Amino acid sequence: MATGDATHGYGVDVLFQGQPIARRNRGEFSAAFQNSDRSVQDLVENWRGSSWDGNQRHLVLHGRCKLPNLNTTVFVEIEYELVTAHVARKQIRFRQADSYVLFYQVTNPLEALSPPARLWSFDQLDCRPGILHEYFPAAGFRTQAGVTVGLLTDAGYRNHWSRIIRRDGKPVKPAPWEIPDVRLYSAHRANDAKSTRPFSIEQTYGEALVRLGNPEAGASLPIPAGSRWLKKGAVQLEENAGATVIILRNPAAGVVIPFPVNDPEVYSLHFRYRSTKAFALQVWDVDDKLAKLENLSLYNDRIPESHNDYSEFHVEVFFYSRRGQGGALFIAMPESEQAIQATQPGGARIELRDLEIRRVATRLQPYHRLEMDRPEQKTSFVFVDEATPDTLRGYRLAAQQFLAEGLNFKGGETEKVLYADLMMLSWVADPQYPQPMVAPSIWYSAAGEMYLRDSFFALNGIHNRELNESVFHLWGANQGDNGAINTLVEPSLANLERKANDSTPLWLIWALRNRARFGTSLPLEKIEKAAQYFLRTYDRRHDATCWAQFVMGQLDVIDYPEGTSEICENQGLFAVTLRVIKELKIPGVSDQISDAYIERAEAAYRSYYDPVLKFMRPVRNVSDAIGFGDLFPEFLSLWLFGRKILTDAMVTNHLDRIPVMLANKNCPYPAVGGTVRPIFI
Repeated sequence: MATGDATHGYGVDVLFQGQPIARRNRGEFSAAFQNSDRSVQDLVENWRGSSWDGNQRHLVLHGRCKLPNLNTTVFVEIEYELVTAHVARKQIRFRQADSYVLFYQVTNPLEALSPPARLWSFDQLDCRPGILHEYFPAAGFRTQAGVTVGLLTDAGYRNHWSRIIRRDGKPVKPAPWEIPDVRLYSAHRANDAKSTRPFSIEQTYGEALVRLGNPEAGASLPIPAGSRWLKKGAVQLEENAGATVIILRNPAAGVVIPFPVNDPEVYSLHFRYRSTKAFALQVWDVDDKLAKLENLSLYNDRIPESHNDYSEFHVEVFFYSRRGQGGALFIAMPESEQAIQATQPGGARIELRDLEIRRVATRLQPYHRLEMDRPEQKTSFVFVDEATPDTLRGYRLAAQQFLAEGLNFKGGETEKVLYADLMMLSWVADPQYPQPMVAPSIWYSAAGEMYLRDSFFALNGIHNRELNESVFHLWGANQGDNGAINTLVEPSLANLERKANDSTPLWLIWALRNRARFGTSLPLEKIEKAAQYFLRTYDRRHDATCWAQFVMGQLDVIDYPEGTSEICENQGLFAVTLRVIKELKIPGVSDQISDAYIERAEAAYRSYYDPVLKFMRPVRNVSDAIGFGDLFPEFLSLWLFGRKILTDAMVTNHLDRIPVMLANKNCPYPAVGGTVRPIFI
C-alpha cells in the first residue's frame, strides 16, 4: 500500500489481512554514488517517491535523485508486485544519462511496524544485531501476534553479489585486497546501544571493503601473555628464552589466545615458529568465556611443520561477522582433509615468537557500476506468513520455499529448497568480472572457487538457459591449449587443474544438453579441441578401454601417475562420452567413431559386474568396496540417450548391496534403517 503525500514523498507499507505489518519509515532505500576516480561523492538518505501509480497488488513509485556534487540526475523507479498470496517482489531501478559511469551502492531496509517478538535469520533463531554472513541470505522478524515477515534477495548473478571473503594462497588463503558485499545482510535492534535504527533488516548491494595500505602499518592489538592463554585438553605451556612453547599431548588438545575484534574488519597476523608437526591455526568468534561460536577460518588453517629453523608466518584474515564478545586464535592439531577430526597421532611441540596482530586500515566504498543510459536493477522479496513455526527449521524452510515461489518456481517442498539453495549459490564470479558462477557452498567457495563438476550437476538440474549457457561458455573460455577443460576456476589467482579427470567429458555432455534443451549455438572450434583431447588422452591405445591418470569422478583426488585402465567408473564414462562425441556431429571427428566401437567400450564397462558378488567392482582386482560412482555412467546413458548399458539385474543387485548407514528415525523411510549411503564404502 502506498503511503505519504506529495510534500513528504511516497513510500510503501506491507499489509497483512488489510493491516500494516512492515513499513519504510526511513524511505525506500539509501544510496551512495561516486565518480569513476572516487574523488567526488553524493549520499542519498531515505529516498521517497515523488509520485506513484497502481493498486494494492501492483504499484510503481517514480522519482529522481539529484546529485549536486556529481552534477548528475539518477532517475528512480521502484516496482512492487504481489507474486503469490504470501510473497511480494520489490525492484529498485536506476538510470542516468549524464556521466560515463558512476559507482554506486544501495541499502534496502525492512522495518517492523512495532517491537517484534524476535528477529530471526537463517542461522539464528534469535538473531543478534550486526552483520550476517550466513549460508543462506535471509532474515526477518516475528510479530507479537506470531506472524513471520522475511526479507529475501534474488540470485547473486542477477543482483551482482557474491560471498567471497578470501583468495587462494599458501599455506593458508588470505583475505583479498577488495572484499565484496560485506554487509549484504545486517540486523538492527532499536534497543541496541550501537544502533540508532528501529527493529529492521537491511540488504546492502554493491559495497566493498577495501584496504588502504601496508597491513603492517595498522594498529597493534593487545595479546595476553602466554600464561593467560586458555588451555583446552592436555596442553602444557612454557616460556623459553622469549618463545612461548605449546606442547599438545594429543590430537584433541589446543590453546585459545583472545584478542579484541570488530566487524567487518581485516587483521594482519604474524609470528615466527618451530614445530615438530604441521598444526592448525583457526580464527574464532568467541563468547565471554572464550567458547567458540564460529570458526571463521573455514577450510583454511593448516601450517606446515618446521623442525629446526624458525619459519615466518604471515596472513591477513577477514573477520566478517562478530556475534560474541571478541576474537581468538586457536592453535591445535590439524583436522583431516574433510575437516572431520584431528588425524595426526600423538602430540606436537610448537614454539612461537613475536606473535603480533594488527588491525588493517580499510574503507567501505561502492563498486557496482551505473553506466550512461544502462539501467541497473536490484530485486528483493518480502514474505508474510502466519503458519511458519517459531523454530530455526521453520524459518529456514519458509525462506527457501517462499524464495522459490517468488522466483516463480513450481515443484514440491524438496524441489523448492534445492532450487532456492542453488539460486543463493549463483553469484558473480568477481567484482571486476560480473559473469555468473555457481559455488558448491559459501564454505568451500570462500575464495570464489567454481568447480566444473558441481556447476554441471547443479545447472543441468534446472531449466535456466541464461545460467546454463553463461557458465558453459565460461568453462570453454578457460579451456587449455591442448583442449582440456579445467577442474576449477577462481578469481584473484589462477588455479590450473587441466587433467584427465571427468571435466572434459562432462563439458562435452553439457554441450550436447545445451544444444538439445535450448538450441544453443556451440563454439565448434572449442568442441572439436575438447573431443580431440578426449580421444587422444583417454583412448590412447585405440582398444575401446579407458586410460586415465585420475578417477573420472568425485574421487579425482586419487591419481595414477603412470595411468590406469582398471577403474569401472572411468570405463563407463568413457563409453558414454564416445557416444556423446558421435552425437555432436563434429566434422572429421564424430564420423570416425563407429557404433561397433562404442559397443565394445560398453561391453568393457559391463564386464566389471561380478556375477558371484553381484555388484560392479570399482577396480578390477577390488572386491571389498562398493559405491554409487560405478553406476553413474549407467544413469548418464539413460538420461542422455534412454539407453541401457547394464541389465536391470546388475543395477538392482548393486544397489541392494550398498550398506545402509546413519540410522535416523525421522528419515522418509525409517523401515529401511538409514538415511545416507556414502559415495564409496
